Amino acid sequence: MSDWCDAEEVPLPIPAQVPAGEEVEFNRTGLYLTLSRAGRRQRTQVIQYRNLPDGTRAILTVVDWPAPSIRMVWVAWDPGRMSLEYTSGTVLATAEAVPRQGDARAIATDEMLDCFTGPPTSYWPHRDVEVRIGGLWRPGKLRSLFHGPGGRAVAWVTTSLYEPEWGTWVTFRRMYHWNPEAIRPAHTTQPERN
Repeated sequence: MSDWCDAEEVPLPIPAQVPAGEEVEFNRTGLYLTLSRAGRRQRTQVIQYRNLPDGTRAILTVVDWPAPSIRMVWVAWDPGRMSLEYTSGTVLATAEAVPRQGDARAIATDEMLDCFTGPPTSYWPHRDVEVRIGGLWRPGKLRSLFHGPGGRAVAWVTTSLYEPEWGTWVTFRRMYHWNPEAIRPAHTTQPERN
């Protein structure tokens, strides 16, 4: 993000009420938008987005500035002024679409539940790591390790991956099966293995 200037509103019709269920992008994908309004940053859920004939991508979201109003608004997507984060593990990044041997393995929501019974090891705010995704080592932030029996563990990691659909780097939150061959401390000088 180069500049936290206020988001530009787009004059599109606003729904009378927030759409429900699967009509809401966030409900399907966990997509958050961080933007600036009235000189303040806000993290908010993406309700819908659409591409306009002039090439603008408009995002429908809820803002709570200026206070005390809370309202829906369409804003023009600007990767230089905003950021995106997918919090649902079901949304694959372009780099994850074709898994390669040696890649970190994201776990399903109902997998390795025995790792979540005790207190995690937290790395506040995070520990810099590299995560093997799409056959390449990519920077990530290890937030916590959840320990299970027999040395098994789940790593909560965020990583930024370039998404052509959005034309920018997007943050992805993942729960990975802990494997030191696929998640390592940052700046490790081990040679790449194919």
